[in-house]
Amino acid sequence: MIIARLVRNILGLSGVTLLSSCAWMSQTGPQKADILNAGDSGEHPPYRVIEVNSRADLPRSRKAFGQGEIPLPVQGESYSDKVRTRDFLTFIITDLNEQSPFFSGGSHFTFGPIEVPATGIVSLPYIGELNVIGIAVADISKDLEAKLKPISSAAQASVAISKRLDRTANVIGEVRNPGPIPLVRANFTSVDLLAASGGPAEAEHLFKYTYRRNGRDYIFDYQGFRKKSFPVEEGDLLNVTTDTSNRFYVMGAINKPTTVAFPVAAPTLADALGAATGLDVSRADPSGVFIFRKGNPDKVYIFNMKRPEVVFLTQRFEIEGEDLVYITEAPLARWSRLIGQLIPLSQSLSQSLFNVQRASTL
Repeated sequence: MIIARLVRNILGLSGVTLLSSCAWMSQTGPQKADILNAGDSGEHPPYRVIEVNSRADLPRSRKAFGQGEIPLPVQGESYSDKVRTRDFLTFIITDLNEQSPFFSGGSHFTFGPIEVPATGIVSLPYIGELNVIGIAVADISKDLEAKLKPISSAAQASVAISKRLDRTANVIGEVRNPGPIPLVRANFTSVDLLAASGGPAEAEHLFKYTYRRNGRDYIFDYQGFRKKSFPVEEGDLLNVTTDTSNRFYVMGAINKPTTVAFPVAAPTLADALGAATGLDVSRADPSGVFIFRKGNPDKVYIFNMKRPEVVFLTQRFEIEGEDLVYITEAPLARWSRLIGQLIPLSQSLSQSLFNVQRASTL
């Protein structure tokens, strides 16, 4: 009587454990049938299920590259060889006339560097005053030669800006060398500005480019910023930041569930599966590859990769930002995992029965 009661207790405990294990091991995520049934349930299903069997089932791309409005000019050309206040000018005079005060035995006579004052007027010995503010150095050179003619007809002159305070624009954010960028030549463009900063820290399609001018922001994607180059003005600011919409998620019976930054500018489902190093062949159900996409309404695309023609479609299905790629688990894999959990339990039960029988013979 005691032995029979003990066996019933062991079997009852094992039965509870077995049922508990079955409930826990039934699924590690939604199964193929669950996803399909929920998409067809009720008058207003939570999402729309689209089975992809041909190119006609592929959605149109919603991503349009090359976007961005060009900033309006405010100051105009930022770089110029026209002289401005606090520039330093060097005046070079060459004169072969031995009677000239500028004769230097075949070499040249140099004045400067001379800082341009706020008045814009500089004085040179024997020549007098020159108005230089807002005048190109080539025109200053012509004016200087004209003033030299009464002194020596053989004299030649040139003027150079030897030093000046740089006009700058700034680049901040995720670039290799953020900071102020001197506008060192004419026609310095937005692309030159990005290049001078060393460019983005990673692939350029992973970033958005926010250009601030005169208190207004202009936002570009990577192609828009490249294609719509425009002149930079002093005080402009370029901010390069990660575009968080350029990512997708891979989950389920996959070798490497992960969040993936776009490996290319316009990734496909094949790229997404490759980023997760492919399906887990021991667990995955190739007929249940799903793409969950937010929208109005939300949509779920299903690929049956047991069909060769559908495998080709994975190379044509464009992944969008925030898509979730989910691979369902094969029923056999779930049973295998359940059996693997039950084997230690059965071994324990057998050992317990053996111990009971042994005790009854003693």
